[in-house]
Amino acid sequence: MTRVVDLRKKIEKKEIAPVTEKAPLVEQKIKEEKINRLEWEAPSFYYNPQKKYLTLIIIGLLCGAGAMLFYRMDTLTAIFLILSSLVLILYANKRPTVSKIIVSQAGVTIDERVYYYKELKSFWLDYDPHGPKELSLEARKWYMPYVKVSIENQNPVNIRSLMINFVTEKEHEKSLVDLISRKMGL
Repeated sequence: MTRVVDLRKKIEKKEIAPVTEKAPLVEQKIKEEKINRLEWEAPSFYYNPQKKYLTLIIIGLLCGAGAMLFYRMDTLTAIFLILSSLVLILYANKRPTVSKIIVSQAGVTIDERVYYYKELKSFWLDYDPHGPKELSLEARKWYMPYVKVSIENQNPVNIRSLMINFVTEKEHEKSLVDLISRKMGL
């Protein structure tokens, strides 16, 4: 059975409500959009100005390089130890840049890089009142490491309530490299 629509009939126009009555609806929509998008600025990595462990490691590497060079005559290992200590010195002097983070319904944006929810496997909010406060993202690509973002003074409940709708929440364990680099001040 086919249904015939007569386009010649005029549709009666309904009265349009005054604009002042719709203003609360517009304000409500703006509030909903703010809930669907969180935005803040945070340093790109954890920075600890006290680097006493790092200086001890650098001194140890340089002493080891000197010992390998003079006692064992192993120049290749000595060069490797000297280069690794130079890399640590350069990385220790690096200052974090301020990144703009946006968590929206499309994904997580860090500066210019967008991590869409379809590319993410899981997320975890690591929130310790006296310690690190960060959002950890796990990509679906096996070769990508966890992406960790500082949440600074943001409410983790708001971030979780927005992200839980799009990606699963799974606890991400801290790796040994993360723990050692935190302790060293990197």
